[in-house]
Amino acid sequence: MEPKISIVVAVKDGAANVPALLNALDHRGSDTEVILCCAGDQVPTDGPGVIQYSLPANTLVPNLWSEGILRARGERVALTTAQFIPDANWLTHLREADCDRWVGVGGAIENDLQASAKDWAIFFLRYSAFAPPLLAGEVDEIAADNAVYDRAAILEHPDLLREGFWEPSFHRRFRAAGRKLALNPDMVVVHHGTVSAYSFADQRYRHGRAYGIERAERASFGRSLLFLLSSPLIAPLLLARIVSRIARRQRYRGRLLPAFPWLLRFTLAWATGEARGYAAALFGRRTIAGHPSREHA
Repeated sequence: MEPKISIVVAVKDGAANVPALLNALDHRGSDTEVILCCAGDQVPTDGPGVIQYSLPANTLVPNLWSEGILRARGERVALTTAQFIPDANWLTHLREADCDRWVGVGGAIENDLQASAKDWAIFFLRYSAFAPPLLAGEVDEIAADNAVYDRAAILEHPDLLREGFWEPSFHRRFRAAGRKLALNPDMVVVHHGTVSAYSFADQRYRHGRAYGIERAERASFGRSLLFLLSSPLIAPLLLARIVSRIARRQRYRGRLLPAFPWLLRFTLAWATGEARGYAAALFGRRTIAGHPSREHA
């Protein structure tokens, strides 16, 4: 019997969360397969029904997802990473998602209430746009870290998939074709961060630099120069956007002050990278690997 749902888990960080993640899915039946795509060594797992693939340790999460999508057998594919543990009803919502009406359905992202100030900062920076409370219905963007898609619709774009499943690129294609995304706030995963501060700051720098290069290369010289000259505003604008989101969510306000020093460090890392990306594009130093700017910030 072929599975109807393939759950693809990118294991780059958070391998220690895998047992809890699989435990949350222990009620899955033969209609559901779980595929762990690991950056580096495979992780120990108990029980049947889990497929694992190992890729080079430096493989990015979108590339881990794309490898899993290509190997999946289900009609719909759900994506997450080992940084998240689904709640008890997650699998039920995956099965009930209307993937005929919606090309993709995303859910809400909570944070571990015992998280450190650093991990709250990472949550605020990366996932505050998808933190509760949220309204159900049609949206322009969902987080692939907690989403289920019509797999056939993804496979219609092999040129994008070769570069990895960078969801904003696919979402643009879907919208251009008149296909829609939806949000289900009851489909919840909980963020359990395990990334070191150094690794996350370095990631933010590299993603910011790639974004700066990509943006400048699509603009005129004068506009790119304006981007570079206005780059001191990047960090304040990013911080203002995040703080504004948290201010509208009373349950998180008390977490903001302890997390703020880390949040400042991570946004400065992005801003520095973005500014250097503009400079690299303007002055000819354009060599960069991959397209990490496609990942949502």
